[in-house]
Amino acid sequence: MPFQVHHGQAKEDAATICRLSAEGTLWRVRVESWEGKDGGVSGRFVFEPDGRESRYATRASGPALRAHRREEVFAAAHDMPEQRLRELLHSLS
Repeated sequence: MPFQVHHGQAKEDAATICRLSAEGTLWRVRVESWEGKDGGVSGRFVFEPDGRESRYATRASGPALRAHRREEVFAAAHDMPEQRLRELLHSLS
């Protein structure tokens, strides 16, 4: 279930979509979405190491998803194959 974060006038929604194992650690994969000035919605993936003892830092993609509504951004993120998420994570290192 997405939650809302307010930064000044901008409203951002974020939701954890899965956890995946890569690079010897467990990662929590979140999607953040925000409304664009043109009325569309953009989204990006955020990979957070799951655990305090991880030697890895959080990694975030640039805008990777685009749709008319937030629900479509989150649906596209949920439909992303796990292998593609791993490839994206590795590209951000």
